[in-house]
Amino acid sequence: MKLLSIASGFPEHSYDQTQCLDAMRNAEFWNHLKESSRKLLEKILQANTGIDERRLALTNLSEAWQRDAQELNLYYEKSAPTIAEKAVLKALSKANIDISKIDALFVCSCTGYLCPGVSSYIAERLGMRKNAYLQDLTGLGCGAAIPMLEAAAGYTALHPSSRVITVAVEICSAAFYVEDNAGVLISTCIFGDGASAAIWSGDNNHEGNWSIKNFHSLHIPESREMIRFTNAKGKLRNQLHKDVPTLAGNVVKQLYAKRSSKESIAITHGGGRDVILALEEALQINNLSHAREVMRKYGNLSSPSVMVALELFLEESTDDKHLWLCGFGAGFSAHSCDLIRE
Repeated sequence: MKLLSIASGFPEHSYDQTQCLDAMRNAEFWNHLKESSRKLLEKILQANTGIDERRLALTNLSEAWQRDAQELNLYYEKSAPTIAEKAVLKALSKANIDISKIDALFVCSCTGYLCPGVSSYIAERLGMRKNAYLQDLTGLGCGAAIPMLEAAAGYTALHPSSRVITVAVEICSAAFYVEDNAGVLISTCIFGDGASAAIWSGDNNHEGNWSIKNFHSLHIPESREMIRFTNAKGKLRNQLHKDVPTLAGNVVKQLYAKRSSKESIAITHGGGRDVILALEEALQINNLSHAREVMRKYGNLSSPSVMVALELFLEESTDDKHLWLCGFGAGFSAHSCDLIRE
C-alpha cells in the first residue's frame, strides 16, 4: 500500500492555556474542587508543558463542562464528521483524486460512540459511492491510527487496484471531565480536537513514493487501568496514571527494535511533555521534533497525533528513505510500522 497524500483538519477556534485556565476558574465546578485540585490545574496550565494552544470545537470554553452525557454525544456527532471532512477534502485535493474514485473509508476514533459509525456520516458528507466499503475502529485510544493503517493495508492486499482513505478523528473536548483526581485533571488540560486523513493506493507499481509495511503491536492488559476511558455518570472519563511515561518508554522501545532500518526517522504520538522525554530517553533519540511540534500547536490530539506529525515531516524537503511510525495508548497497547520511500 502506497501513500498518495496526507492532510489534517482542525476546528476554527483556538485557545491558549491561559484562556483555558480563566474559563475553568469561572466554571461552576471550580469552587467544588479541593484546593489541591485547583492548584494542580493552575500549575499545569501556567507551566511550560510544551503546549502553546489547542484547537477545540467549542465556540465558548464554558461549554466543555456544562453538557450532560447526551449533549456531549450529540456534540461529537456534529463535530467529528465536520473536522474529518476538512482533512479528507485537503488530502483529495493534494492527490488530485475525485471522491468517486475512492473504494473504501477507514476511520478510527475513541472520543464518542455512534452506530452506524462516524464513517457513515463522513461518507455522506463527502458524497462517496454507495458501494464503498466503510470500516470503523473504536476502543483503541490514542494508538488507533497504526492498526487502522494495517486494516487498510489488508483491504488493499485483497483489492490491489483500490484507493482508500484513512481518517483518524478525535473530539477530545467531548470527553473533558473534571473531578478531584490528578490524572483526570491533567487529561483535561492537554488534549485537543483534530483529524488527519490520508489517501492510499493498492497499486504498488505505479502510484506513490512511500510504501507502508512491517506492522507490529504489543498489548499489556495487566496495565490497562493505568490508561483507559471509564464511564462516569454516562460521560467519558480519561484515567491516567503517573507512571504512563515510563510504561510508554519501555513498551515503545521494544517495537523500535523491530524497525526495518537502523537509519529510520522516528515519528511518534506525543502523549505529553513527560511522555516525549521518556521516549527520547528510552529510544536514545535526541529530539522527537515532530511529536513536540504537534504538542506545541495542537496539544495531545489522541489518535491523529502520529499522522499529523507524519504530515509535518513530509512537508519538509528531505532525502530520508526510512520512517518508523508509532502510536500508543489505552490498553496499554503500542503499535508501529515502517514507511519506506521507493
